[in-house]
Amino acid sequence: MLKKQPIKNLAKRYRPREKAEKYGLKALSNYELLALIIGSGHKNCNALELAKKVEKHLLAPNEITQNQTKEEQKLLQIPGIGAVLASKILASLELGQRLAQKSDTKQINQPSKIFELSTELSNKKQEYCLAFYLNGRQELLSKKTLAIGGLNYNFMEPRDIFGPAFTLGASSFILVHNHPSGDPRPSDDDLILTEKIAKLADLMGIKLLDHLIVCKNSYFSIKEHFGELLDV
Repeated sequence: MLKKQPIKNLAKRYRPREKAEKYGLKALSNYELLALIIGSGHKNCNALELAKKVEKHLLAPNEITQNQTKEEQKLLQIPGIGAVLASKILASLELGQRLAQKSDTKQINQPSKIFELSTELSNKKQEYCLAFYLNGRQELLSKKTLAIGGLNYNFMEPRDIFGPAFTLGASSFILVHNHPSGDPRPSDDDLILTEKIAKLADLMGIKLLDHLIVCKNSYFSIKEHFGELLDV
């Protein structure tokens, strides 16, 4: 493969775009992915060869730093990489890192995930109420027990619910309680309690995302079935 030969003149099996269309992006090597970002090379080498140089720099031991300016300066030393292209490459890497971090963090924005984190309630003979406090990315900050022996709004102090939220800097929370009877369907009192807490949370500047009722092998999400109670 000649360095000066434009990618469009190469056999299709060497062209990153055509290869991605046929096999998907996962089939591309690192430098082929970089070639798609780079787009075009310069008079001395095509985008693939330029991408190989960038990859060599990025994978060099001790080369990657947390200083964006230094990284950009190092990329600018590669012939054919200008300021705009260097920023584009670094932005793509930053986005990839953020998405990877997001996938690794424990987001509990789905009822099934909340249920998985509430398994200790499955065999309880009394009712327990838990609160899951979340940050702005819906990542778990803390899980706390709010009440044991049944839920009664009249006996629940607002500070018991919202005190931990303010201490943790939480932006939202999820309530979970169990039904020892084995029937996860909410009672009228459960629905009334949910609506009252949601309204109070709104006044406090915090969002009640869901109220889950759990049993040994099943759960009921009030958000899924009575979402209007949370949309205050």
